[in-house]
Amino acid sequence: MQENEKVVELLKKQLFFTRIFAAACCVLTAAVLIVLIRVIPPLLGMVDRAVTAMDQASSTLQTVDDTLTDIQGLFEEDGLVGQSSRALEQATDKIGRMDIDSLNRAIEDLGEVVEPLADFFGKFR
Repeated sequence: MQENEKVVELLKKQLFFTRIFAAACCVLTAAVLIVLIRVIPPLLGMVDRAVTAMDQASSTLQTVDDTLTDIQGLFEEDGLVGQSSRALEQATDKIGRMDIDSLNRAIEDLGEVVEPLADFFGKFR
């Protein structure tokens, strides 16, 4: 009989600790649920903002890529820089072929012809 009392006493201790363990598990579960309820909505909002920022960054990177492609096109053989270079070469060539001395003489001759006409028409004022 004494052994039965000892077994009953051990079972009572076991029941006591099981109840403590169950209560601790309930408290822990409630704490985890409260933390999740408080953390998940702001976390989802942060994720949405991050997705929006990534979309904007992707759009910006696409614009940068398009701009760099356009800039690269400027430096290609038929691009704006090449065309400007050829136009500059042609202008330099034409200026080099120009006879500056003859041009200066023609301007002086024109000035000699226009000056008497200017004096003549200046008398009618």
